[in-house]
Amino acid sequence: MKPASVVQLAFDISLDPIYRWENFYISPSNDEAVSLLQRWPRWDNRVQLLYGPSGSGRTHIAHLWRNESRASFVDDSVLKLDYLAEYVSQNPFLIVDNADEITCYKGLFHLYNLINEYQGYLLLTAKTPPRLWNIALPDLASRLQSVPATQILAPDDELLCALLIKRFSDLQLKVPENVLNYIIKHMKRSYEGVQEMAATLNRKSLELRRNLTLPLVKQVLEV
Repeated sequence: MKPASVVQLAFDISLDPIYRWENFYISPSNDEAVSLLQRWPRWDNRVQLLYGPSGSGRTHIAHLWRNESRASFVDDSVLKLDYLAEYVSQNPFLIVDNADEITCYKGLFHLYNLINEYQGYLLLTAKTPPRLWNIALPDLASRLQSVPATQILAPDDELLCALLIKRFSDLQLKVPENVLNYIIKHMKRSYEGVQEMAATLNRKSLELRRNLTLPLVKQVLEV
């Protein structure tokens, strides 16, 4: 074991994400979601659902729409308001991020109806489509399953590379191209895989006070 003075403690410093177009990489995996944003306010339904795996950019896209529409984010605390109708009348453009985690079903059902009543717009984001949510309110389940749904697909190589570069940049890590290509070939090919890989390599780089070289990456991945 190395002496404590030699090992740099790797503190978990979470950086605030910046939700801008220039920080969002468009690829075939997410171009349908981008198209959905670009069609607003000519949506074919006042309620739209965007779903995809964790880390796929759902929240980023929701913020991009908020920037365009001045929509407000709502959660269970808002859905439980006694004056929800008044709230929606004053804030007719709304976003429910992680809608599959909402527990106030009656509030969400009421919100759905209010959006149509006040001719507003509602963007729901989730990891899965509503048929997998186990909603205890049948009327709500029926309405949500009829909502137009746009899926963010699994990342292709191009998007994986872009996401890794962005994440390494956020962490102020310089990664040579040959090392990046090696990582992509040996990592878990998912959005969560990008976050896990970047966090693991960043932690090891900090602990050892070393740059991310190919030998170090191979050691971490045990390949």
